[in-house]
Amino acid sequence: MRGSSAAIFLAVAALGTVKAGAQPFPNGFSFYLPPNDSTAQEFMPAFHQPIGRADFVAIDPEGHFEAGGRRIRFFGTNLVADGCFPPKEKAPWIAARLRKMGFNLVRLHHMDNPWSSGSLFQQGSDTRHLNPATLDRLEFLIAHLKRNGIRVNVNLHVSRTFRSADGVPYADSIRDFGKGVTLFDRRLIELQKEYAQQLLTHRNPYTGLALKDDPVMAMVEITNENSLYYMWRQDMLRPFREGGSLTAYHARMLDSLWCDYLLRKYGNTEALRSAWGGTQQTGTRDLVKNGTIENDPLLRSWVLELHSPAGGTQSIDASQPGEGRICAKVTVSATDGVDWHVQWKQVGLAVRGDSVYVLRFLARSDGEREVTVALMKDVDPWTTYAQGRFRVSSQWKSYQLSWRPDRNYDNLRLSFFLGASTGVYWFDDIHLYEGLRFGLDEGESLEARTVKRIAYSSAPAYADARVADQSDFYIRLQDAFFSEMEGFLKNQLGVRVPVVRTNWNFGLVDLYVQSRADYVDNHAYWDHPQFPSEPWSPTDWLINNTPMVLESNGGTIGRLFTGRAFRGKPYTVSEYDHPFPNRYQTEGVLFITAYSAFHDADGLMFFEYASESSDWETDMVRGFFSDHRNTAIMAHMPTCALAFRAGYVSPARDPLFLQFNYARDVLLEPLRGYFGWEGPSAADPRLGLLYGLRIADFDHPMPFDPATLPAVTGPPYRTDTGEIEWHPAGILAVASSRFFALTGLLDRFGGAVAGPWTLVSADGFATLTAAPLDSLPFDSTGRILVALASRVQNQGMIWDGTRTVHDQWGGPPTTLEPRRLVLQLETQADSIRIFPLGTKGEADPHRSWLAPKEGGRFRIELDQTRDRTVWYGVKVFRHSSSAEEGGGHGVLPSRFEIAGPFPNPWFAAGGKSETPRLLVSSPHAGEMRIAVLDARGRTVVEASGISVKAGRNSVELGQALGSWPWLPSGVYLIRASLGPSRAVRKWMIVR
Repeated sequence: MRGSSAAIFLAVAALGTVKAGAQPFPNGFSFYLPPNDSTAQEFMPAFHQPIGRADFVAIDPEGHFEAGGRRIRFFGTNLVADGCFPPKEKAPWIAARLRKMGFNLVRLHHMDNPWSSGSLFQQGSDTRHLNPATLDRLEFLIAHLKRNGIRVNVNLHVSRTFRSADGVPYADSIRDFGKGVTLFDRRLIELQKEYAQQLLTHRNPYTGLALKDDPVMAMVEITNENSLYYMWRQDMLRPFREGGSLTAYHARMLDSLWCDYLLRKYGNTEALRSAWGGTQQTGTRDLVKNGTIENDPLLRSWVLELHSPAGGTQSIDASQPGEGRICAKVTVSATDGVDWHVQWKQVGLAVRGDSVYVLRFLARSDGEREVTVALMKDVDPWTTYAQGRFRVSSQWKSYQLSWRPDRNYDNLRLSFFLGASTGVYWFDDIHLYEGLRFGLDEGESLEARTVKRIAYSSAPAYADARVADQSDFYIRLQDAFFSEMEGFLKNQLGVRVPVVRTNWNFGLVDLYVQSRADYVDNHAYWDHPQFPSEPWSPTDWLINNTPMVLESNGGTIGRLFTGRAFRGKPYTVSEYDHPFPNRYQTEGVLFITAYSAFHDADGLMFFEYASESSDWETDMVRGFFSDHRNTAIMAHMPTCALAFRAGYVSPARDPLFLQFNYARDVLLEPLRGYFGWEGPSAADPRLGLLYGLRIADFDHPMPFDPATLPAVTGPPYRTDTGEIEWHPAGILAVASSRFFALTGLLDRFGGAVAGPWTLVSADGFATLTAAPLDSLPFDSTGRILVALASRVQNQGMIWDGTRTVHDQWGGPPTTLEPRRLVLQLETQADSIRIFPLGTKGEADPHRSWLAPKEGGRFRIELDQTRDRTVWYGVKVFRHSSSAEEGGGHGVLPSRFEIAGPFPNPWFAAGGKSETPRLLVSSPHAGEMRIAVLDARGRTVVEASGISVKAGRNSVELGQALGSWPWLPSGVYLIRASLGPSRAVRKWMIVR
């Protein structure tokens, strides 16, 4: 038999390109998971970990979450907005189903939203009064989550929209829920404290405890996706009139805080000039040809690059130039919303590594639009070296972008990306100067408080000392806010659980600030919907509809795990999703589960379970993120939850620890060039597919050198444990002693071997996960749950091409695309029986079959066109004279135990009710006694002389107890005894 470090061998078939198939798919089957199902079943994991009164979540000496003295891993999800406030009659079964699916944490998100009646704030003139009705429903839900062993992650500031009645000046003009300004506006900080006190100190009438005193609260999140550094990177920390996201009031406030910082550090202008220097002009060579347009009336120096279906033209316009007599005019007449599909560019540029380059240009448009400008490679792989995003309007304005190349580059292009939307753009006076360097600009005075904050896109043109001060200012401003809030929550309110600051980590500046919190959190999405014209438009959106398993650069995994976690602190991912209707979205459940376990993460939370209050039953996937009615996603939750929570995937053997220098690596990060939306990565993101990586400190005497890290090996990319292998040709395989999983274009990988498992054949993309239900490895287990799903659709969805359905989401019911898949399992056993399971995970003994055996290999055929299920129970019979009745195992149980009864509750009404069974584990053979007791402890039926064998046995209760009486609905106890050993389980009967 293979050892616990299972080898993985992937044979790649001849490959072709992936093409989005016809949508919707035909021949789907329905598999409606009951929203109120919490029954225990033989082939479903039993998840319950009671929360004791003293079981507060803490951080152990190893830097992981613990509760009650034991490490706890959180497998969680998000309830969003209205979803946090379900009707009280539904809350009990919502919580119970969450527990059955394997969740032990719920993140309460957007409770402070302004857009629905499902908000903690009363509908009125201010946001300073909690809504007693929604608070009551929230606390009722929390009480039932607690009863099911599920803790909550309480989010404080998410989408609160401040109002003038809150005492907030210019509240109506504050954008994006106050992100950025909530970190430095004193009035907003006091309002955040007030809300935290109202929410965390209110006594829950259903638990008798305030959240701050209740171990049901696992952690507190101060603010969601809120980073001054991110806003600086996006050039948003400017007033509206300059294309930023701040009111003039808050821009002046930030300017004043900046001058206060400089006065404290330098005292006067002369000291500041001494530190920063003045403007240096080492040359004024202009790399742009005919940037004034005056000498190029035919625009021969400029090219309009179009990618189908985009369309457009370039021309000269003399009606309203920015400078001189004429300007360039670009008309975008058609687009698919992808900005780089329309590029107005100049090619043939070259730069030197010892220089600074400053791009300046004038631009306007026929409406307010965003223009992306990039200096990039003009050939494959089209690497972007410097990029800026600028908001242009109908008025001419000047824009600037700077770059310090780290070496010589040639064959470059200057590109204006215009394909986000149709429209007309005008450009003039375009120059790329070499050699300008700025310190303290002319006219800037500390005494007059006229020293401006520099734009991130201009930072490379400024002296190192000025850039370092600008970075340090934003770091200290953020850190001061978070430290103040942490002190308030813990020291004044008495919060006893870990507190996280936020979850936007866009570079070392953010990571430095977040590393000072109790733990570090992060977010990631694959193929998040794009909105070309209007944010969150219900009709104008696009997805790429591509699989991450084909990504060669690490996808979300590289971004999440290559140097984002911090040594000695827990690490969580509180939002993760491959949103619907991406047809490959089931891969996401396995990707995040497997790599979170490998990187020894402490929690993961899918986004989202639900965001509606009243309708939890309709068989329809509502929008991009709703998982609770998405059977393809939910199918894998029990197996993945079991694998993650129980540690079935091994953590990295030899993690790499990254050490940074604060002055050079952190403060001067803005000089390192363009890094994409997600920010810079200190190391090749593919290293996270091979090794564990964590930040060790920011106090190293020398700057970080990526060359000290191991070289990337692969593809395929195999973790140092040997348990996970990702081949960007189209497959991810996981094979540990207690977890087996595959996702990808499985039809290309017939013959792939993963530990004792072999993929014989498959007929397309699918995700398969399998885990033993008795904590034993595959070579000893008696029961395995297998989940198989490809994709799901609503009835009547109408696709426009392969990238959008606009608002034509269809309706109920959902259907799943069936898959045929053949596996081989190599194990020492007498026989294996396969059970296609029902929508509650129940097994029907009349719908099962023995797996054919060839030598030591069993052939397991899963055919969803026939079986119409996403779940299969696998029962393994080992080393017994009667394989079908025996149930002995190579490793005998150490004590007498029972599991079940199954099902529980037992719905006994009608002639088709399932026969209840009890699973019995015994270290030796003997005769057992079974009794059924009512709620008062009275024996209502009893039987003795029931033979059990050493090992595991399945006892049919009806046969064991003979002609037992008709039992009414109620709660009973099943008591089983074997010699001096006794075990008791609760059982509910419903008629």
